[in-house]
Amino acid sequence: MAPLAERARALAREGGPGPLSSREQQVAALIAEGLTNRQIAGRLHLSERTVENHISHILDKLGVGNRTLIASWHRQAGS
Repeated sequence: MAPLAERARALAREGGPGPLSSREQQVAALIAEGLTNRQIAGRLHLSERTVENHISHILDKLGVGNRTLIASWHRQAGS
């Protein structure tokens, strides 16, 4: 788990929450809470496909490969 935490800290230092849109930040926060795509969609009144698209954009913008790193980034960024 140490490499994941270090990568999340590096991402937080590099850009903070800046590269994400406000909706992407909301999705990242809900990922950090452990919600599934379906739960996120329900909470934000979006389709699951839209949530998937947001997650894909977040992964690309942060340069990470999974939602665990999104959650770690969100916690490290202090969002």
